[in-house]
Amino acid sequence: MPREERTEKATPKKREDVRKKEGMAARSADLTSGVMFLFSVFFLRLWGPSLFSHFASLVEGGLATAGEEATSAAILRNLKAGLVGMMGTLAPLALALFAVALLINGLQVKLYFVPKAVKPRGERINPILGLKRLFSPRSLAELVKNVAKVALVGAVAYYSVRSDYVKLHAMVGAGVTQALTAYMRVVFNAAFKVALAMFAVGCADYGYQKWEFERNIRMTRQEIKEEFRQTEGDPNLRAAIRSRMREIARRRMMQRLPEATMVVTNPRHYAVALQYRKRMPAPRVIAKGVDFLALRIREEAEKLGIPVVEDPPLARALYASVEVDQEIPPELYKAVAEVLAYLISVDVRMAARIA
Repeated sequence: MPREERTEKATPKKREDVRKKEGMAARSADLTSGVMFLFSVFFLRLWGPSLFSHFASLVEGGLATAGEEATSAAILRNLKAGLVGMMGTLAPLALALFAVALLINGLQVKLYFVPKAVKPRGERINPILGLKRLFSPRSLAELVKNVAKVALVGAVAYYSVRSDYVKLHAMVGAGVTQALTAYMRVVFNAAFKVALAMFAVGCADYGYQKWEFERNIRMTRQEIKEEFRQTEGDPNLRAAIRSRMREIARRRMMQRLPEATMVVTNPRHYAVALQYRKRMPAPRVIAKGVDFLALRIREEAEKLGIPVVEDPPLARALYASVEVDQEIPPELYKAVAEVLAYLISVDVRMAARIA
């Protein structure tokens, strides 16, 4: 028997199962790195001068104290102080990058811890399987993609610096501050263009990863049917349950039929049993049925001595508008009252029945 092709889009349950069991989702590391690099460029563009000034102060302080006490303890102390100062200066950037990475990954896959995904697996350290993965079509595609990415980013950086070559050449005889400012402007300009290129590559890669993920989790029609059976139940079983519930409801109606005051019939197709007592706000339907069930209600009512009244319009209206154990609507009060009044006039026992 030929293997059925996976041509159907994955259901929400399949997506959730894949996510919970395997931790699989459409995710692009290139998009994350592109956004982080772009954010770093903006961060350094805005706070770079203050960071540079702070670094300069640390270096000046270290040089000023370097000659005071040239012992190993003093050098170690100055080095430690300098490292602590650098870490404190770079801490905001590190925390911001961590928050950005967390946000981008969360937007892509939603943060969800899957123990099975980090559980050690033998196939991950199997050299044979590793070689198969290394020379697989996916690995080849990743290699081509990475080469193209490096080529694109390199070309953007090259042409960005090349366009500013004349400006850099003019800074040869300039002062240190002026030349450094020009060089930093060129560097930031190139970095910004490279960051935009990486971001574009990341967006394209995310689109590809999403397309590949959707293709990998596609389902066969048989799998969709099996999933439906598991979630909704077997159709035959559901039909049997509904049939059983209808039978129970019919049995309860027949058990309550002795409480009926009268039965209104079509006369052949519909039968509605009404209960009314003077203390009740309105008559209530306690049983109803069509065809075979209607016949059973009429026969049982006749055995119990309950009046059976033939009124086709009223019977159809009651059956269509009132459910079992519900009071009749106000628009049917008059019609039902007329039937009750007629029964009381022809049968003196009706007065006792509704008392």
